[in-house]
Amino acid sequence: MGYTRSSLLSVALVLAFCSSIQGLDITKLLGEYPEYAQFNKYLTETKLADQINSRNAVTVLALDDAAMASLSGKSQDAVKAILSTHVLVNFYDEKKLMEAEGSRTKVETLFQSSGVAKPNQGYIYVALINEGEIAFGSAAAAPNAPFEVVLVRSVTSQPDTVSVLQVSKPIVAPGVESAAAAATSATVPLATTAADGAGDNIAQSPSALAPGPSSDASRVYMGLFGAASAIASLVMLAL
Repeated sequence: MGYTRSSLLSVALVLAFCSSIQGLDITKLLGEYPEYAQFNKYLTETKLADQINSRNAVTVLALDDAAMASLSGKSQDAVKAILSTHVLVNFYDEKKLMEAEGSRTKVETLFQSSGVAKPNQGYIYVALINEGEIAFGSAAAAPNAPFEVVLVRSVTSQPDTVSVLQVSKPIVAPGVESAAAAATSATVPLATTAADGAGDNIAQSPSALAPGPSSDASRVYMGLFGAASAIASLVMLAL
């Protein structure tokens, strides 16, 4: 009986710990701010939200509905490529950006891991301009190109996990739309077998931006869930 009680207590503790681990939900987070409705909508439609949620640390450079209007009429693949350059693959809050060393700091974006980024398209520069104003620009732009995108405000953050910062307008890397279009038009032959045994080649277009790998946090969560299931099985045997 003592063994059963201690086992049940262990199960309760493990399940409580597992339930306290909640993954990032960028859609829900941005949903609290209606001014980013279009930005949030496109993150979901292009599956970028899934890639953001899979990361341990991420910074999202959000655009309000007025700024998103400049992307109207572009293909979904082009919008996906552009917005993926607004996702930094590490945590940066306003304080950390203010500590940028030198005239500019090069940081990696989600577009770099897409497999279609040309040299420097997957990176942006962060710089302090004027009297300490934080600005952003594509690392693929000309060396003397002005920084035309600036930080508007810090929207929300969870320490060392996610930071959402609003920027004034889209950061568009030179050639990013053509890179996305080229990836979309690429084809991969898949062999299929017909009823008579003959093989036909069917071309399918791969995603312009493939999802990134699952985060360590997801693997830890699944491991804990597995441990809880194993303990529960032991309890059932003990009963």
